[in-house]
Amino acid sequence: MSDHPKIRPEERSMWETPEMLKRLWIIVPATCVLFGLMNIVLAVMHKTHPHFTIDKFPVFYGVVGFLSFSFIVLAGQHLRKILMREEGYYDGEEAMLPRPGEDPRVYADDRDLEEDGE
Repeated sequence: MSDHPKIRPEERSMWETPEMLKRLWIIVPATCVLFGLMNIVLAVMHKTHPHFTIDKFPVFYGVVGFLSFSFIVLAGQHLRKILMREEGYYDGEEAMLPRPGEDPRVYADDRDLEEDGE
């Protein structure tokens, strides 16, 4: 990644403090476990109405969601290798075209953005 300067403690948001990160590492997995247990309890009490046989598995949707998310992340890593451009790819001659305000020969104002006939 790029080299960013260290953020001073007073510049951090409340979500970036070490204490909050520790709390989040406890709260998020605990919430996932709680919802998984609720799903299991509902499945045991027969309060769920599965449409397919595989839906009877108590934490089916949680597992499918996790596997889908994992697939997207892993596929994205490999897709990056295919789509990534080399350093300086966009720094060619096109990047040096004159822009309004920089070159007196280039003129643009709001009238250029209006549609014809208005």
